[in-house]
Amino acid sequence: MKARNLQILKENGFPVPDFIVVNSEADINMSFSNASSFAVRSSYYLEDEEESSFAGQFETVLNVKRENIGTAVFQVRESYNRRLYRNMQDNGTASPVIIQEMVEADMSGVIFTANPLGILNEAVITAGLGLGKDIVEDKAETVTYYYNQDESLFYIKEKSDIFLEPEILKALIGMAFKIRDLFEGEMDIEFAVKSGAIYILQARPITTLHRAENPIILDNSNIVESYPGISLPATQDFVHNIYRDIFKSCIFRITKNADLVQRMDPIFDNMVAVYRGGIYYQINNWYEILRLLPFSDKIIGIWQEMLGVDSKTANQSSLKVSKWLKFKIVMSFLYYLLRTPASMKKLNRYFDEIYPIYGDKIGKADTAEDLLTLFDRIEKAVTEVWDITLINDMYTFLFTALAGGKKNKKITNIKNLESMKPILAMNDLRTIAMENGFESKLYQEKEKEYIALFGDRVLGELKLESKTYRTHPELLKKQILGAENIQVQSGKPKKNINPVVRAAKCGIANREKSRLNRSRLFGLAREIMLKTGGILTANGQLVAAEDIFYLYPDEIKPGINYQELIEKRKEQFRRYETFSLPKRMVFADGIIEDERIGYDEQFKHVTILQGIQTSLGRVNGEAIVIEKVRADLDVKDKILITKSTDPGWVFLLENCKGIVAEQGSLLSHTAIISRELKKPAVVNVKDATKIIQTGDVLELNADAGTVKILKRKA
Repeated sequence: MKARNLQILKENGFPVPDFIVVNSEADINMSFSNASSFAVRSSYYLEDEEESSFAGQFETVLNVKRENIGTAVFQVRESYNRRLYRNMQDNGTASPVIIQEMVEADMSGVIFTANPLGILNEAVITAGLGLGKDIVEDKAETVTYYYNQDESLFYIKEKSDIFLEPEILKALIGMAFKIRDLFEGEMDIEFAVKSGAIYILQARPITTLHRAENPIILDNSNIVESYPGISLPATQDFVHNIYRDIFKSCIFRITKNADLVQRMDPIFDNMVAVYRGGIYYQINNWYEILRLLPFSDKIIGIWQEMLGVDSKTANQSSLKVSKWLKFKIVMSFLYYLLRTPASMKKLNRYFDEIYPIYGDKIGKADTAEDLLTLFDRIEKAVTEVWDITLINDMYTFLFTALAGGKKNKKITNIKNLESMKPILAMNDLRTIAMENGFESKLYQEKEKEYIALFGDRVLGELKLESKTYRTHPELLKKQILGAENIQVQSGKPKKNINPVVRAAKCGIANREKSRLNRSRLFGLAREIMLKTGGILTANGQLVAAEDIFYLYPDEIKPGINYQELIEKRKEQFRRYETFSLPKRMVFADGIIEDERIGYDEQFKHVTILQGIQTSLGRVNGEAIVIEKVRADLDVKDKILITKSTDPGWVFLLENCKGIVAEQGSLLSHTAIISRELKKPAVVNVKDATKIIQTGDVLELNADAGTVKILKRKA
């Protein structure tokens, strides 16, 4: 197979050094080349078969002079006999040997078009100085690059003195994928680089890679807005349970079929997953649910666009549903879709009723056991009715798409938009503080009101470990002192607008209302965990109340000292903080964690970036790249560059000129708030935080969806 593959590569124009194939020493005819040095390689007829791979077991002889070719061929053929079991005979079949012109490589290596460990969207390049044999046999120092195919981005484990130039890396990847497409399968490719030229030495299938019918696909599109960066175990557990129970409740609401819901339990239990501390959608399970809906292909396309999912491929459902049940689902879905605005009003009233009740129960609970029971009850009480927000999401997506999607400029100036209320209330609170002082009775009363309503709206508000104005009121004073009032420029809603636009704006308004209520729900969960942490600290089980966020709730038991476990987890999450989280990962079987850092040399010469325009306008200004957000960042008159935002970013938008985000969509929080504030915004700008540096001068043209680097920082 090896010799046949080389011939196919050569015939298709790949840079393969000249070679011949011989079956014995008697067949050798060296007239094919004038070179003085050769590589003699195995090409046993079973060598690269999936069922009986002998990769790496046979001899390879390098730097063979012409006069020694016969001896080298004999060595390789003898290795066939030494390495095979006695009952495996050639049965008269020839055992070919390859004689190939030797490349005196500056660097050599191996490319796997998919990670053999089972990461399907990740190519791996291992390279080292000199010849490939030493690299394969671990006799030479190497560097390994991991190439995420969805992000077109290289990662490495650690910096090394050995490196491949970015141009060579990109050329190798491009060549490798062409070879993969040629052979219609994932390939293991040996290469050499000499004076900047690339040579392909051999190519064979990756025989150890499991070809999964339904791979595990992790995608953090949209969800990264809610859970940026890493999230601690308490948050991971709460989020897992929330998504599981909400989707389970929603499917039962629509189908009223307990058997189907039970069959779907493995799907509900894996709506989200954790990779290196980051929270991701297990996106194939979302597609399984969406496939139950009418016109599912169209709906999935709209869903992908509205959430900013780049990869448009979607798996087919493995669920078997009868035609009668499918019909009932269609009718039920349409019924609930039409009733969505009324249902959302009912949900909001319900939440307003139970919120103070559970707040009161938390205040009265005085044992860790009672608090954790309450933790579970709150989650169950809310998720039983919260599933209507999923239908409102679909309602919003559909009507926004019908209204013209990103081309429509009318889905702004939304009356009583809930996300704007914390901004306006903060303006009033700041004015009172400046005029009357922080110690005045009026300010104290208004601060208490603000915290009761909006105390959970902060950066990273859905991560239980985040500090909020409710848990740390001193942060509110710091926010007031550190910024100026936001100039809200929203105009009056137009009368007699198109009913489709009106429905889209209604859906957006209800979606933002549910997001604010969701932050309050998570605020209750945070309060429970902190109070439980305080009790455990008093009992000597924790060093500090905040350490409880490093525990999963089902780990919390009376009398256990958690200090050693928590220190280990703190170290683990400190490591996570230093590594890049990819947007998308695809696994053949289970989720495989590995530590990678970004490699950004390829971005030095890029000056124009393209994205999705979500709030129109055009400004020039200095960039500030925000890798790790802080409330005290000085963003006045700057253009914010970030991977993503969350609702708490509203306070960072106070004085900025515009915003550029690597992730996002027309209905992301970045888009909605920037439209209301009349701030130019472009989202889904690939590699923005890697290409742009703090201090660069930019032209942000949100009308065209472009970002241009006018001047690099000195």
